[in-house]
Amino acid sequence: MSRVHSRRFAAHQFNPTLADPHWYGGRFDATEVDRYGYLYAGADDECAICEALLRDVPLEAGGARYLTQAAVADSVLSRLVLSADVSLISLCDGSDLARLGQGDNWLVSCPSSEYGYTRRWGHALRRWMPKAEGLVWPSRRDPSKRTYVFFDDRFSASLVVEEELALDSGAGRERLLDILQKYWVTFVP
Repeated sequence: MSRVHSRRFAAHQFNPTLADPHWYGGRFDATEVDRYGYLYAGADDECAICEALLRDVPLEAGGARYLTQAAVADSVLSRLVLSADVSLISLCDGSDLARLGQGDNWLVSCPSSEYGYTRRWGHALRRWMPKAEGLVWPSRRDPSKRTYVFFDDRFSASLVVEEELALDSGAGRERLLDILQKYWVTFVP
């Protein structure tokens, strides 16, 4: 699996930052209401880049999308391997979502402007399933790929770092450009 993260964090380090309950933060981040470290990852490099860098890139007139150098400054693409199986709550299909009281895929496909609501759902899921070590769901930008969030207060496996690539230069930038081309995104230095 892969993740895009700030250089401030080691590849295997969980983010301890508490999100605002209503206004800013990730889909299933911790808040004052439920404190935990979290680590988001994608099934592969493409998924990690889509989720971390492309989720809020708007479609311009004529179908163009642009990603700026500033958006990737200080970002690292890391490949990780789990040392053991982990227990995840699946949000991957209609039956998974229906079992949890969701009538459609809103929980995993809504825009970031609605993440205040999804954070509350994430906290409820953690309460309902206290042994779950994280969640898995389809990527919003590429539903054929899986996205993960792991909770440090429940995580039983270790994360082994296979590779780290800075996305703003060298081999990491080349990898980024290859992936952006697949998703028809123009990189603007």
